[in-house]
Amino acid sequence: MISFLLLSFVIPLSLAGKDCVWILGRVQCEHDPTKNLNVEVRVWDRDSFGPFKLIDPDDLMGVTFTNEDGRFQLDGCGDDFDWIPGLNNKPEPYVEIRHYCNSDEGEVITMPEFKVFVPDTYDIGTIILDRPNGGKDVAVNKTKELKDGR
Repeated sequence: MISFLLLSFVIPLSLAGKDCVWILGRVQCEHDPTKNLNVEVRVWDRDSFGPFKLIDPDDLMGVTFTNEDGRFQLDGCGDDFDWIPGLNNKPEPYVEIRHYCNSDEGEVITMPEFKVFVPDTYDIGTIILDRPNGGKDVAVNKTKELKDGR
């Protein structure tokens, strides 16, 4: 009986793929540079979509705040269960930037997923907070409210 319990805890741990990320970048509020300080930057591991988020929500891998120049460094690790033995299920990291550059209500910018893991560093460059898509040629999701509690 004890052997069964021990195996039931050890096997799932051995089937989880863990990977870490190093991220660096800069945010810039062009119309009010004082708002470059203390912008919250999070890295999440996307786990599911739609109604499945209630069962398996995204996992927070790491969080940091920008310095007065808008620069940040962030690291974090995520692990996903390998549902199919032999097929490594890597985390799907994405960056979320929470700022008050454009309004007192705040905004959230969600950057696209990336596949850069340690030992490499993911450099997102400079995100211009008061421009569409952060001044990047990528699709980003901008949400106006910071009241979701995450």
